[in-house]
Amino acid sequence: MKTKAMQSFAQDRGTGATLAAGAKAGATQGTFTTSDAIPWKPVDPKNHPGLDMFVVWGNPNEGPSLILQKYPAGMDSGWHWHTSAYQGVVIQGKFTHTFEGAAPQTGGPGSVWSQPARQVHHDKCEEGGDCIIAVYFNDKLDFNPVDTKAQGTDTPVSSDTRDL
Repeated sequence: MKTKAMQSFAQDRGTGATLAAGAKAGATQGTFTTSDAIPWKPVDPKNHPGLDMFVVWGNPNEGPSLILQKYPAGMDSGWHWHTSAYQGVVIQGKFTHTFEGAAPQTGGPGSVWSQPARQVHHDKCEEGGDCIIAVYFNDKLDFNPVDTKAQGTDTPVSSDTRDL
């Protein structure tokens, strides 16, 4: 199975991802941003139109970070994997996370999951409304799509066959 590695998730996608103002090292004043004032940035308009992100703290290009992602209703990520493990929390909408070889799991606000590093998975925001998820990446964020079309299927055959 073929994969396409991306060096830097936010930087390669031109998001201009930066730390939230209050999360900067040495800050002496906290900040509060209401949900309607979050400065969302497009993640990858060519491959994932409508997917936006906001860096709450950390730098996803360098190490651990907490980000918010906003998916439009009906959008799916395609099969992919990340070098780093991460944890996710659904904040808004009905979100489906599927581990390779397992049944899809769908949940609403408050649903959580833990994704091991390098494990192939798939994400989707179900119809009916946009989804917002909070995602904590344990290390640098990348996105490595799995080429299922070369396999003649819509799902990966096995993570053991992908080129890492």
